[in-house]
Amino acid sequence: MMKKLVIVLVLLCSFWSTAQQRDVKNNTISVSGRALVERTITLYRAKVSLNMEQLYYSDPTCKSLDDLKEKYFKDLKTNGIDPSEFVEKKMEFLTYGYQREGTVLVLETSSKDKIEKLAKVKMTGITIQYQVKSEIKPEQRTVLLKNSLANARENAERVCKVTGKKLGEVISISDSSIQYSTWNSYHNGYEEYTTIYVTYAME
Repeated sequence: MMKKLVIVLVLLCSFWSTAQQRDVKNNTISVSGRALVERTITLYRAKVSLNMEQLYYSDPTCKSLDDLKEKYFKDLKTNGIDPSEFVEKKMEFLTYGYQREGTVLVLETSSKDKIEKLAKVKMTGITIQYQVKSEIKPEQRTVLLKNSLANARENAERVCKVTGKKLGEVISISDSSIQYSTWNSYHNGYEEYTTIYVTYAME
């Protein structure tokens, strides 16, 4: 008899818990909120590929990689750029799979003017990829959180208005992570947003 009573009590508690969870779920609203991330460019990176494969027919005066380097470095100096600022990465060029010799030179600088000067040095056998490092300050994180939370509340209030409900208190918040610094191609052409997910009580 006692055993049956215990089973009945367990079942009743289970039904009550399920009903309570269903009630809570039916009286909440979950929305997302976004805020525009505005970063500051702090560093520029130029990755210069010197490729002898492109010079086989177009420039017979360059018979070796050293010839191409000498010619390129001369033009760099003419445009006010010191070749010693570049870091050479031969192994990276080998991963490209070209048949003829070549190398990769990397320049990192905080000077936008220097990058613009580099872009003006054009030569057959030379290709350049540009990247920028952009950062946000730690204090901006708080501002982004406030702005995305305000946006989430606006979205929730809009839904409540349509459904004839009243917006209640915050039940939970899930915050997506955002990197303080990123490297991207110079022309990525998109805006960055941080997103949070908020669940509110709905009356």
